[in-house]
Amino acid sequence: MILSPWLLLIACDPYAAWPEPEEVFPWVVAPEEGVEAWQLARVETETWRPLEDLEPTGQYVRKSFELKPGASPDVLAHHEAMRSALPRLEGGDLRLSLVGDVMWTGGGWATLAVGVADLVDGDLRVGNLETPTSPHHPTGLGDLGLYAFNADPSLLDSLPLDVLQLTNNHTLDAGDGGLEATIAEVEARGLVPTGVDGQATVDVDGVRVALLAYTWGMNDREALATTPHDLHVVPFGHLDASVDLQPVADDIAAARSEGAEIVVVLPHWGFEYELFADPHFLRLGRRLIEAGADLVAGQGPHVVQPAELCHVNRPEVVPGIGTCALRTDDGLPRTAALLPSLGNFGASPSLARPELRAGIVAHVGLRAGEGVTGLAWEGVVSLREGEGAPLVPLDQAAQDDADQAAEAERLAAHLGTGWRR
Repeated sequence: MILSPWLLLIACDPYAAWPEPEEVFPWVVAPEEGVEAWQLARVETETWRPLEDLEPTGQYVRKSFELKPGASPDVLAHHEAMRSALPRLEGGDLRLSLVGDVMWTGGGWATLAVGVADLVDGDLRVGNLETPTSPHHPTGLGDLGLYAFNADPSLLDSLPLDVLQLTNNHTLDAGDGGLEATIAEVEARGLVPTGVDGQATVDVDGVRVALLAYTWGMNDREALATTPHDLHVVPFGHLDASVDLQPVADDIAAARSEGAEIVVVLPHWGFEYELFADPHFLRLGRRLIEAGADLVAGQGPHVVQPAELCHVNRPEVVPGIGTCALRTDDGLPRTAALLPSLGNFGASPSLARPELRAGIVAHVGLRAGEGVTGLAWEGVVSLREGEGAPLVPLDQAAQDDADQAAEAERLAAHLGTGWRR
């Protein structure tokens, strides 16, 4: 029997069934209906200035109180299918534990995370420091300006972490002096900083892990324009132009050439107070994985957003709604993960929304040459009573508080329980 040229093409090309990436989700997404203007107030696009452009500022404040709960029907369908595809964490591989934004909490610095230290038990523990910790600057809310923070350095003593991301939109809240003091306090405690004037690579039981951190921008744009420090700014939030990810790709290539066997990209990005990552960030996440990232673990929205597993160079997995499948020039099969937002790891007592007080500890199993082998998550929450806002396991808080119980139930449905630890 003589096969037709079309059949021969399919037989020779394992990717023949794949559509062009730009023709399917997340590049093509059904429009979301019923979205109000205030739900699309996004400072991260850098198209308006808070407190100067009053109408969008008012919309943004409303969004911080009410949140944006919905998404495109395609996004909802995608995550509904993805939840059951996330592999459970097993033993035997290198395990990272990651938390989201370590926030200013108004006090109780030295004991903030004592109650959840046992949950953060990976071989390497990573978080984003969303506040300066300068001993030379005041720590009261508003002392440095609206939405500008500084915590007592004793905050660092309570953190069950090894690596701290220092680049985010609050990095320059206390100016260059505050940043330099923060770096000194971090290093004095044996913690590894990343994202300011360089990126970190850490040896973990003989495996070299690169931790590459970036931020969408700074709250103080004037300070950003004059700082002598390289803060690894990538304008992730620009929707009207293609975001240049070449600096990240160059850093990934450099890390690999210097011996990194696992590459983790830590973007401070996303649109705040949105329970689902905008498809824009799902596209960016795929580009970062194509550039060589094994794990993209983001923070910034201050709420937890659903995760994705991405198959690289596995032609049997076709891209579209419910799958993340990518193809790279090296042809090497691996598995990667995208965790768009881990939520908060600490929150001000003034924050009433349970979604803003909650976050997760994400555990990711990794193997050199193969990428992600498994995932797990555990909920944490900041209490509103006592000094500051101490963190406790969300399941523990849910036992005695109906609001926390409701949040625990919501978060489990939001993320899926198949990979819950």
